[in-house]
Amino acid sequence: MLTTIAATTVSKHTTKTITSFLAPPLLLSNMHVALSALTATITGGVFAGSLHAIAGPDHLAALLPRCCGLPWYKAARVGAVWGLGHGVSATLLGMVGFALKRGVSIFGFGGGTNGSNFDMLHHAGSFMELAIGISLIVIGLVGIKEAREWNSEEMVHLEEGKSLSAAATPVDAVAAPSTAKSAVLFNGILHGFSWDGAPSLAPAVAIATWRGSLTFLVSYALGTMAAITLATTIIGEGTRRASKKLDRPDLPRDLSVGSSFLALLVGVVWCVLALR
Repeated sequence: MLTTIAATTVSKHTTKTITSFLAPPLLLSNMHVALSALTATITGGVFAGSLHAIAGPDHLAALLPRCCGLPWYKAARVGAVWGLGHGVSATLLGMVGFALKRGVSIFGFGGGTNGSNFDMLHHAGSFMELAIGISLIVIGLVGIKEAREWNSEEMVHLEEGKSLSAAATPVDAVAAPSTAKSAVLFNGILHGFSWDGAPSLAPAVAIATWRGSLTFLVSYALGTMAAITLATTIIGEGTRRASKKLDRPDLPRDLSVGSSFLALLVGVVWCVLALR
């Protein structure tokens, strides 16, 4: 009997010793796994957002007329504000998708597999695509209109005896649709709701936890914002320097007109596809 009690005591003591010895490595291993998962989520979100930002035809069509000929800091501001708006709406769209996956009812949607819910979502998506197409058409028309106004101002300068270079010296004033922060932000928000970007948001819906999904979406938004800011900075400063290097002060205007027609064309195609 005493032998059994002694053996049991020794066994418990040995188990406790082994557990206490293995606890730190196990804890470190769990922390390493969690850190690896977090890193993968953040990296995946940043790359997904960056690739979507520069791959979306509607994105560049909306931004090219706004940033051609601008100095780098103004072009960067346009891209950053637009990317912020896009990131906010994309994050909201991803969280709604995650909530619907979990069976949460949002404004009457979700909480089941009712086919009418999917029909309503489809119609809502078509409406947003139509709104995006219309916004691109408006951007194109405004860009063309402001280019014509720039031509009129140029003619006035020439009639007053000033040179073409003097008339167009402030390249910052070259025809570019309004870069007001509110307008740019709203346009970015609108484009973020496009179903075109839904596949790139799929990982946010597939992740198991709210925290993981939100981490991916925030990283996605930051990636979009960074990529768009870089793109508009290069486009704006590049066209501005090219106009000076080539002694073509009207080059940004011509590029803005071309990109405005591109935005107009993409907008028409977008509307046609949305109405099909």
